[in-house]
Amino acid sequence: LDSRAVTAECQLPHLIKNENVADFREQAFAWVKKYMGGPWARAELKHFRCKGMRGDLTNYLYVCKLILWDGENDGLKILKSEAGYPTKVTLKVYGEIENYVGFNKVEMMTLNVILAERHYIPKIFALFPDGRFEQHEKSRQLRAVEIRKPEVTNHLADYLAEYHNMVMPFGKYAGRLEETLDHYHSMALSTQFEDEARSKLLRKIVRYNIDEELETLKEICFPCHDEVVFCHNSLGEGNLLLTGHKDDRRVQVVGCDMSSYNYRSYDFGHFFATMQFDFGTSTFPYFSRDRSFIPSEETRREMIVRYVRRLDLPVTHQKVTEEKLMENSEKFMLAAHFLHGCWGIVQAEVSELQFGYLEYALACFQAYFEHKILNDL
Repeated sequence: LDSRAVTAECQLPHLIKNENVADFREQAFAWVKKYMGGPWARAELKHFRCKGMRGDLTNYLYVCKLILWDGENDGLKILKSEAGYPTKVTLKVYGEIENYVGFNKVEMMTLNVILAERHYIPKIFALFPDGRFEQHEKSRQLRAVEIRKPEVTNHLADYLAEYHNMVMPFGKYAGRLEETLDHYHSMALSTQFEDEARSKLLRKIVRYNIDEELETLKEICFPCHDEVVFCHNSLGEGNLLLTGHKDDRRVQVVGCDMSSYNYRSYDFGHFFATMQFDFGTSTFPYFSRDRSFIPSEETRREMIVRYVRRLDLPVTHQKVTEEKLMENSEKFMLAAHFLHGCWGIVQAEVSELQFGYLEYALACFQAYFEHKILNDL
């Protein structure tokens, strides 16, 4: 993998509205003083810097930095010696969609504390109702063309084998995926837009008969005779980073907020479905779709075989498990496309992030029906 780091920082408009502050920098500064403590609590606004980060399509990401030397006095230089207090952190502010009914913020916060303690995600310095402060690491997102490389898919197979083996204090029932599909499907169908351009695009999406198609999808995917394990649920570009330094580069999986117990095949279906999308484009709608990136049966099998080898199953069970994962992941590619399509419609209505959510929703439903027809599902 290319070791050159591409900065994720960029100047963004004030995305968070608050009548009590002049701009988001002041809001972020108020949060950092209240929740970070130490030198952050004693700093003045002139010592604080805040820049937006690209990469998350649901939440708002910022880099917050404490300036220890402002060129005028050395009053803050002593703070540098305080152990346990970083001078640069990542601020994640939860997106609008996470405030809707059906989203369990307490469960998500508990989840992230556990994952951080187990070193699956960056260290968390502070949690608060609107977001959290995390350890900041220099990194860049992996692009779609890189994710296809065996060194990445092998790493992800190992990662999933370990992730799926975790025991977590959350509901371990099999119907969670169906509930999530129902939830976003219902929200998508109730979405409306005032401007004609977006209304026209939404009508184009609705022509795919997504109202009734959900029942067809359920008939294809459920019941699923697959083991329920603790799944990532969002494995794919955007949640895969290249971190570390030149001589110690590593792939880090992030975006674990939606993790839950689910069918183990879904993580593979989701990953395979999203491989055809590239979210690194710099012009609207800020993504592209390349059908040539859809993984072949051979590519999918190689990843699944490596995963199964890491499960320490009896040899007689390995082949059966591989075939079951191949069959079910192909079906769950449909579920991932459908879910992302509904999610895109809802995000287009509620989010202030600069992204072509409706265009993405349309592309997901197109991918859904293409996959359904080509694989005779």
